[in-house]
Amino acid sequence: MKALVLNGPNHAFDKSAPIIHEFLSKSVDSTITDDKNVLADGLRHFDVLVFGTGFTRRERLPDGARKLHYELTEAQEEGLYRFVREGKGLVGIHGTGWWTSGRHAELTGGHANWHPPGLHFTVKIEEPGHPITQGIGDFEVDDEIYMSAYDPTIKILASASWSNVNHPMAWTHSYGKGRVFFTTLGHGPNTFEVPAVQRLVTNAVVWASGQS
Repeated sequence: MKALVLNGPNHAFDKSAPIIHEFLSKSVDSTITDDKNVLADGLRHFDVLVFGTGFTRRERLPDGARKLHYELTEAQEEGLYRFVREGKGLVGIHGTGWWTSGRHAELTGGHANWHPPGLHFTVKIEEPGHPITQGIGDFEVDDEIYMSAYDPTIKILASASWSNVNHPMAWTHSYGKGRVFFTTLGHGPNTFEVPAVQRLVTNAVVWASGQS
């Protein structure tokens, strides 16, 4: 199976993507690129896309207001949706679910627009028998806990507690014929140095390919 890691600076994913590519390469055929045009032109050779650069970013203007920018062109977005809809896999990371709505949220299964300050917390595995979480116990990270809104049909694989409420940190979701995994983890590269996170993402790529 072939996985593509789409690199990019939004959400500082360019600091995390090389780490993801490095550990994925130990188990799967992984390629990394920062050319977003591959979404429109070249995904037919891949089974899974690892996407963490996100759909939107906000620019702070001189008057303090924030302007929303869309990261992908219409052709790039359509290529991504078509890729998953027709039966391929998507592994969405952190910023992919930040400040999105509508069609973007339908693809990922959920989204968020607020989180408490970054903190040290325990990620609890909710579905230890799932192929993505098999062999992974609860683990600790320094990251952000998104306050997510999500489709009630998602399968929550892992969660974290904040303010005495459990919040989903990883889930699976279907989009057309495709398999989607999304994790809110990944604010910084240190998260991807955690062995449990590396195994989670690797398992997710294999699962999303349909070849698990």
